[in-house]
Amino acid sequence: FVMAGDAKSKGKSPAPTTTGGLLTFAATAMVIAALGAVAWAALKPAGYGPIPHVAKFAGANTAGHSAAPRETKAAEVKVEKAAAPVADEPLKVWDPVTVNHTRLIRLDDSGRTWTMRTASVNPPIFEIEDFLSDADCAKLMELAGSQGLFKSDHTYLDGSNLNDRFKDVKGISDDEANKLFRYSEQTWLPPSNDKLLAAMIDRARVLAMLPEDASIESMQVVKYGREGHYECHFDSEADDKGPCCHDPVAIKNRMTTGVDALNRPLSQRCRLCRFMTILYYLEDTPLGGGTIFPLADVTESVLHQWEITPQYKQTRNCEPGLVVAPKKGKAVMWYNHEVDRGYLGPLRTRSLHGGCNVKEGYKWIANHWISYLPHPDVPRTAALRHN
Repeated sequence: FVMAGDAKSKGKSPAPTTTGGLLTFAATAMVIAALGAVAWAALKPAGYGPIPHVAKFAGANTAGHSAAPRETKAAEVKVEKAAAPVADEPLKVWDPVTVNHTRLIRLDDSGRTWTMRTASVNPPIFEIEDFLSDADCAKLMELAGSQGLFKSDHTYLDGSNLNDRFKDVKGISDDEANKLFRYSEQTWLPPSNDKLLAAMIDRARVLAMLPEDASIESMQVVKYGREGHYECHFDSEADDKGPCCHDPVAIKNRMTTGVDALNRPLSQRCRLCRFMTILYYLEDTPLGGGTIFPLADVTESVLHQWEITPQYKQTRNCEPGLVVAPKKGKAVMWYNHEVDRGYLGPLRTRSLHGGCNVKEGYKWIANHWISYLPHPDVPRTAALRHN
């Protein structure tokens, strides 16, 4: 029950964001319209119509943010109260206002407030200190350890090192570790495993102002050791990679994404539609291990240059870019997509992020990924590319 008291809901759709570096979004859209619709026609079952969506929270800005950020004074703080739900626009975005804008938010009726600070305007990135208690963090690490952690898949999305997918990487040298796309251990904790996990789903839903039909994946818990890292990547995928994987049509046709889709025809590929991410730090990391956003609040010219020659290894030295330091109990929330008429819009290229190398100690994090479907008027088109 938290809403942005000073935020305004806007019906205007944000400008599309270029995602590939070779085609502008407009050009991609024309290709999709010309080719994707034909390919999708063979997949679309008879009688398939819009996916129903329900109620929803009001009070936040649904428009994109392209203005250069400015710092605000710490005195600009107020408690933001709940707003009545509305039915026309399911997805909302917290208005970032400006970099360092600070607000107090209330998530329940207990009277407790949390401090939320804007770290970036484009994409909107927010830090919430002490979102989890020390006991919460310890419990999540205990649950992950009891269930058992397994090696994170270090395969590049283009499949270039697919033959090394199941290689044992325990005990490798620092140099060998730095050749990997990702170097960590992980596990998944369904909310049914513990009441804390179920409570965190509820808290995340309130924090993100989500409608009841928004999909929140089971919590992922990740442990990074020395030189552990995750090269810069997107948590979600662009709309030329097929329909959303959680779309009933994609489920019915047993579509898949990522590395598992590489050896399948494009007609069987779907895409991640993770509207937003909430990341939790479960332990203090003595040195390294920050989360870097190399394109946060960059100018259009810098963004355009990155699209021409993409770079993903900013995690090695944790620069250049916005870096969020790992601090026990902190939550970091950001938006991977724009909003289109209250539904999932284009991928935000500036949401590119990665996990910087751990230089000392360990890094423990947990993630919640929140998915939603595009507007019912947006055609479901087949994928045009794998990567």
